[in-house]
Amino acid sequence: MSSAAWRPPVTLLVFVVVAGAAGCGAESRSSQKTSVPRVGTKYVSKRYRYEIVLRGTFGMVSALAPWDGSFPFGSSGRVDVIVDRHDRKFIVAAKPVSSGMSLSRWEAFVVRVKRQACHGLRHFRASSLGGVPAREFVNSCPGYDVITLAALHGRRGYLLEYLSPPSFGAAAERRVYEAGRRAFAFTQK
Repeated sequence: MSSAAWRPPVTLLVFVVVAGAAGCGAESRSSQKTSVPRVGTKYVSKRYRYEIVLRGTFGMVSALAPWDGSFPFGSSGRVDVIVDRHDRKFIVAAKPVSSGMSLSRWEAFVVRVKRQACHGLRHFRASSLGGVPAREFVNSCPGYDVITLAALHGRRGYLLEYLSPPSFGAAAERRVYEAGRRAFAFTQK
């Protein structure tokens, strides 16, 4: 068969791939009107009132019921789980707190919850989440190295966790976590 006979199918294949890619990109773009292209995919939680933009291929499983403050197991149906194909996860949950709740008391609550199944809680430090003060620490849970963040916003106590299998390098995982933390925004006050 001559090379000329192959041109129409190859041309058609190129057209299908380009058209498909254009269609996929339109679905994942935000509705923001800006000239700066977005990098990553936006995941939105109506239950916990936040959005986060992540690079890479993640999928989100939204919480089916409100978080009750128990250990934030991803399989509980009470936390949002955003996971990639390498089993790296962002877990987000929130629960109502009293108007007098302080960040230090909320952090102490989160630490108590985490100690139920995790160990090696260390490196406590100040941080931020969505523009509000937060407290961060690292810990080890069965099968994962975890960065945990506790924050207060809009009379809710928030928990954001980044879990990665121990086989990943700590520095690389810190970069993924930091990118997600910086791309986190509250959607209601």
